[in-house]
Amino acid sequence: MEMEMHQKKPEKWKGQIEKDLPRTFPGHPALDEDGRNALRRVLTAYARHNPSVGYCQAMNFFAGLLLLLMPEENAFWTLLGIIDDYFDGYYSEEMIESQVDQLVFEELVRERFPKLVNHLDYLGVEVAWVSGAWFLSIFMNMLPWESVLRVWDVVLFDGNRMMLFRTALALMELYGPALVTTKDAGDAITLLQSLAGSTFDSSQLVLTACMGYQAVSEIRLQELRNKHRPEILAAMEERSKGLSAKDSKGLASKLYSFKHDPGSLLAETNSKGANDMHTNIEGYFGSEMADGEVDSVPDLQEQVKWLKVELCRLLEEKRSVVLRAEELETALMEMVKQDNRCFLSAKVEQLEQELKELQQVLSDKLEQERTMLEVLMRVEQEQKVMEDARLSAEQDASAQRHATHSLQEKYEEAVILLSQMEKRAVMAETMLEATLQYQSSQLKAQQPVPLSPRAPHTDVRAHQELSQDVPIRKVGLLSRPFGLGWRDKNKVFFHLISCFYSELQRC
Repeated sequence: MEMEMHQKKPEKWKGQIEKDLPRTFPGHPALDEDGRNALRRVLTAYARHNPSVGYCQAMNFFAGLLLLLMPEENAFWTLLGIIDDYFDGYYSEEMIESQVDQLVFEELVRERFPKLVNHLDYLGVEVAWVSGAWFLSIFMNMLPWESVLRVWDVVLFDGNRMMLFRTALALMELYGPALVTTKDAGDAITLLQSLAGSTFDSSQLVLTACMGYQAVSEIRLQELRNKHRPEILAAMEERSKGLSAKDSKGLASKLYSFKHDPGSLLAETNSKGANDMHTNIEGYFGSEMADGEVDSVPDLQEQVKWLKVELCRLLEEKRSVVLRAEELETALMEMVKQDNRCFLSAKVEQLEQELKELQQVLSDKLEQERTMLEVLMRVEQEQKVMEDARLSAEQDASAQRHATHSLQEKYEEAVILLSQMEKRAVMAETMLEATLQYQSSQLKAQQPVPLSPRAPHTDVRAHQELSQDVPIRKVGLLSRPFGLGWRDKNKVFFHLISCFYSELQRC
């Protein structure tokens, strides 16, 4: 028996998987024939790996997203870790953890947004009608792609479901003021779904979720889960025991009885709590699906006629509701477009303002560059002038060195000439002294014998005659007393040196 059940379940999963393959990211180039075959293998492998979970309709999008990011085998193990570890009990047949999380999220919403919850209660809207799809799909196809990937990043990083609660609370915070303005349940649900699908600012969403709801921690969530889990388990136990199917009447009889005598059913309903009423209604429907019988009533034809009338009326109401939903969707799209236009116009104005500021900054920068260029040009001109002055100074220095060298050579020549003149002067002085000595010796030799006093006149006369006999000679340079002493030599030397230095200063 168990073998037959295990053989039938994969066939059922296979049929559901084949139905969902074309619905998974249709038109995506990565999910061509080979991509869909890989997706089929991943989903079938997980269904056979965990028969207690099998296949759920959200798994095709999980596996498709993972196949876009990694190879086939890695996608399978990642899918296995997400469903079996992070979302354990979410996709089982009873979906216990999913129901528990919905009760936890409803309590958090009532704590954070009492005004919004009161309005939704007035409209008859339960938070789980929208948040259930958010949690089961991990916001896949509920938010834009960028926002979905950002949420998935945080979920995989944290390793738990805490980011689901924070993101859902952030969406309630962002779009709660718009929900308060709705007038009926259809408008509220449609508006919330549409606004969530237009959450393109992923940074604002993640920032609001992570920073605004840090108090929603894993410890807090576990406390709330432990609080609400017994309620879900008790309701499931009652449903399994069939406590909600005490009444033996069929569905048609109950509807007919409620139409003609609503007091009996209302009295029975009011005697129980809200949870028991929900359980009883599910029990009614479940018992009818199990029994498949309709109890006999006195007026069966009248019940059939009444059911036909009610069915027609319900079809008309459904048609009107569908038309109303289409009108609301069209109006919502117009509102979203208008909001987008306002947002884009504000964004354009902001960008224009930023552009003007950037242009002003650019003009200031250009002015600064122009000023710096002028300063650099002046500095370059000054450097050029300084270079010319340096070159002229070098030329003057070379000219002065050349003049100094020339004066040095002249000075050396003058010193040589001075030494030659000194030698000549010494030679002339020596010759002059020799000449004077010779003349004095000649004069001494030619002197007459001294005469007696008796004849003085005779001596004078003789001396005059002798002087007349000696010829008169011209006194030249060498015949004069000539000689250069050391004092005269020093004077001549210092005179030459002073002339040399005055010539240097003049150059």
